[in-house]
Amino acid sequence: MQQGTARQVWSALALALGLAAPAAAQELPGLREARDLVFAERGAIAWEVIPHESLTPEDLATLDQINRIQPQPYYAAMAIHPGSGLASDRSALAANYHDEDNARAAALAACGEGCVVVLVIRPEGWQPGRPLQLSAEATAALRGDYRALPRRARAMAISPSTGQWGIGADREAAVAACGAPDCRAVVEG
Repeated sequence: MQQGTARQVWSALALALGLAAPAAAQELPGLREARDLVFAERGAIAWEVIPHESLTPEDLATLDQINRIQPQPYYAAMAIHPGSGLASDRSALAANYHDEDNARAAALAACGEGCVVVLVIRPEGWQPGRPLQLSAEATAALRGDYRALPRRARAMAISPSTGQWGIGADREAAVAACGAPDCRAVVEG
């Protein structure tokens, strides 16, 4: 099964956060409903710089240039150490997560103590509280590889803390393909 490498971190790998959560027996959205809940994988991206006194005008120009030259997939966050500056090897970008909160946590973990989030990347039109959020990579798989599986024998699982995902013939297979301790099924059928 396909498994995403959903982590892109500039200076260090983020540690897996959270505890394992078993796949619940609740009703999960099917493909049609799930497609309506998630954003387009190549849709417009909202790039939000979070003001911080340590960001210089040059830093802000650099962030703008990065956005134009090398856009990152949603959900993403950048953390910096204020005393070290944006160009420090401590600066970390965590991209292609399934939600903003986990992207922020991964960026902060990779940056280390005393760091702050100065940038978040999310799909245009995003609002908190969506019942299903997937990374850009997992969204593409939902609309592609997942669709190719037999309708009655397919599921998708995600790891919120790592951005990994997997698809399989059922919930158990999808969780196994996802490969992280906190993987849980989010789409079935």
